Amino acid sequence: GTVVHDRSGVGAQLDLSLESEDAVTWIPDGGLVVNSPTLISSVGPAGKVVSAAMASNEITVEAWVKPANITQDGPARIVSLSADFNYRNFQLAQTAEFYDVRLRTTQTTQNGRPSLSTPLGSLTADLTHVAYTRAATGMARIYVGGESIVGRAVPGSLANWDEGYRLALADELIGSRAWLGEYHLVAVYSRALSADEVGENFRVGPRVTV
Repeated sequence: GTVVHDRSGVGAQLDLSLESEDAVTWIPDGGLVVNSPTLISSVGPAGKVVSAAMASNEITVEAWVKPANITQDGPARIVSLSADFNYRNFQLAQTAEFYDVRLRTTQTTQNGRPSLSTPLGSLTADLTHVAYTRAATGMARIYVGGESIVGRAVPGSLANWDEGYRLALADELIGSRAWLGEYHLVAVYSRALSADEVGENFRVGPRVTV
């Protein structure tokens, strides 16, 4: 159908709506292929995500994805909690051959800059587990394939997050930042997963059994 269901089992349902069912293909054993530019987004604000992250001052954004190619840019939005090109709480995106994450804090811009990026060549067209964690201490890391490959301090707090932003996959809410490829799992946590937890999630794989 046209709904990507929230399977977290936490709080109010935050289902996502497909802008165009013709642009996607459902994977029988779980997952969604985005074949052409479209938007997959929550109808209203992602309030439970925002309030939980602001309360803990921590976040993890995790995904099992398979990019359609290694030339997508923009950055191409894999998952974003935002309003438009210039205002967001966070985004996980593809810039050709690397992953790029922006996080809004009281000491970064309203667009989450400066971003944290993985090394060139770390993004491939294979099915990949990628996770971004940011602890209350400010330490942020990106894991690819269960391994931490980049990290640095992102100072400030999440106190300036906007509670009106919507959660979106595969594009920016106003378009023009399309991402194509396969989604097998997207998860957002209101705490920074440990290295062991990220590694365990990688070993478990992309299947969700909730």
